[in-house]
Amino acid sequence: MYSVILVFHVIISVLLIIVILMQSGQKADIAAVFGGASSSSVFGPRGATTVLAKATAVLATLFVLTSLSLYILSSKAGKASVVEKSVVQQTETKK
Repeated sequence: MYSVILVFHVIISVLLIIVILMQSGQKADIAAVFGGASSSSVFGPRGATTVLAKATAVLATLFVLTSLSLYILSSKAGKASVVEKSVVQQTETKK
């Protein structure tokens, strides 16, 4: 279960990066990103902003949910953090 959520989390992360990078500034639209001259040729004059904004919101929500579920699953499994492991190793070597 943990591995499935982790793979899903990585896929969501990559998609979120791609969607964010596809968004352009206030004055440019998606057609300008791909070298198009007309602003209405790809998604319409306002369509690209809404589609990409909705995709960003959905992917960001999924990213947070998978992050929380990975945290919950790892805490239930009893896995210690890297900091806790290093503290235990340091105290064992000092004895």
